Amino acid sequence: MDDTIVIILGALAGSIILGLLLVKFAAWLSDFQMELKYLNNEIERTTGRERKRWLAQRRRLWLSIIPFIRY
Repeated sequence: MDDTIVIILGALAGSIILGLLLVKFAAWLSDFQMELKYLNNEIERTTGRERKRWLAQRRRLWLSIIPFIRY
């Protein structure tokens, strides 16, 4: 009987944690996509040195997926 309660509580805690992680990931993905769309629009709009700056910004955004690299 005690084992079933522990299993049920563990499954409940695990599902809550998983749900919170999914919500956080969805929020991060939405922000990432909006920033990427903005950068792509700026890249299309500009030329020359300014365009290179936006390309570098987009490259930094993609690298920010790696946990220890900041955007």
